[in-house]
Amino acid sequence: MTPRPILRRVIAAIILLAFAVGSVLFWNRGVVDPIQLGINIGLATLGMVWLHLRWRKRERRELTPSKVKDIFS
Repeated sequence: MTPRPILRRVIAAIILLAFAVGSVLFWNRGVVDPIQLGINIGLATLGMVWLHLRWRKRERRELTPSKVKDIFS
């Protein structure tokens, strides 16, 4: 995997986790509810797994310079 897909996944994970924690703090006026936090983090993890699988499938189909060289040489 090249650095760009890794960076995409890291940024997506940070955003998902930030919204998971931020929504709990927002709706409970700054108080952490462990049950809601656990549910949100679990759903953020599921979302990240779904995105990873979706992106991985698309990345396999993309033509890279080495694939193009192999095909047309």
